[in-house]
Amino acid sequence: MNAVGRAHLKTGLALVLGATRTDRLIRLMSGTRRMPLVVGYHRVVDDSRRRRASIIAPMLVSRRMFERQLDWIGRRFRFVSLDELGARLESGQPFSTPTATVTFDDGYRDMYEHAFPVLKRKGIPAAVFVVSDWIDRASALYHDRLYLLLTRDWPAAREVLVDLGVMTVEQSLRGLTEPFGALRHVLTSLPQEGLARVTAALEEKLGIDTGRLDDLRPLSWTMLAEMQRGGITVGSHTRTHALLTRERPERMLEETAGARRDLEERLGTAIKHFAYPDGAFNAETVETVAQAGYRFAYTTCHHRDRRHPLLTIPRCVLWENSCLDPGGRFSAAVASCVTSGIFHFASGCRHRHGVAPRPAARLVLR
Repeated sequence: MNAVGRAHLKTGLALVLGATRTDRLIRLMSGTRRMPLVVGYHRVVDDSRRRRASIIAPMLVSRRMFERQLDWIGRRFRFVSLDELGARLESGQPFSTPTATVTFDDGYRDMYEHAFPVLKRKGIPAAVFVVSDWIDRASALYHDRLYLLLTRDWPAAREVLVDLGVMTVEQSLRGLTEPFGALRHVLTSLPQEGLARVTAALEEKLGIDTGRLDDLRPLSWTMLAEMQRGGITVGSHTRTHALLTRERPERMLEETAGARRDLEERLGTAIKHFAYPDGAFNAETVETVAQAGYRFAYTTCHHRDRRHPLLTIPRCVLWENSCLDPGGRFSAAVASCVTSGIFHFASGCRHRHGVAPRPAARLVLR
């Protein structure tokens, strides 16, 4: 089914569920009504069309749509800070009114330029999970750099991935026929050492458009401190955005405990919150996050680790098209289903939470 067909199906399902109040029944069955809504964003830009070529689509929301989504949430939920939400969850006190928290991942500079002014004007508390080693750096994160390379010349990039043994010819002709699908495959198949080698091979073959890197700058420490003074809670998103489920135990601990230590030393405040890169976790990573000293951690799944429920708090990631109907208009019915987790409940979890072998792909590097 193509994107248009999926959009029609989602909108139709949302309208039927809302009209029959089946959405409320599903929320009760899935347990999502007992949990606050934790919303996740990545990039907020002034003009999504102009920057679309440089940004991974599910990470992008225009400033206009960002405000539209916040206004819709604000009419139905009470916004609270991440610290207030965590304290309430830790105490076990029930949420008497629908409650929501706004979060951002990675620490892109456009959060400071576009999202922070909107949040201040509306009086909405928020949080940012930053990649600690990336702050104030000139380089792009691995997933962004890979996406620029894959979209620069997709046929040539596909040949490189096949030559490296990262994906097969059959995968490149059937399941992984476009850059975004290939990007997700590479990111979820290799540890970060492997990603570095794939990136180097692609850069050697294709080169990289340095002009497109300008839209991928991180926050500075000065910006982060200013936002912190303005009511933004700072959390950790590892040191280098390593996908923890693909890394060795010692690397996982360094990425989590090291990032927390660095942020606390630089910002002079306790770092209690952590977000799993890509939302991916398993029993091993959750134990590592607990060992690193975090009290709360957030994923993109709607199921929990029974031993550490506060280290597997579900989030709903929103982007430009997540709440649109097939005509490109904001749909309250779709937004209701998205934020309540109904579509997630129906489709199941995309993550594998068992301990996976490392690495899953073999690099040939001819």
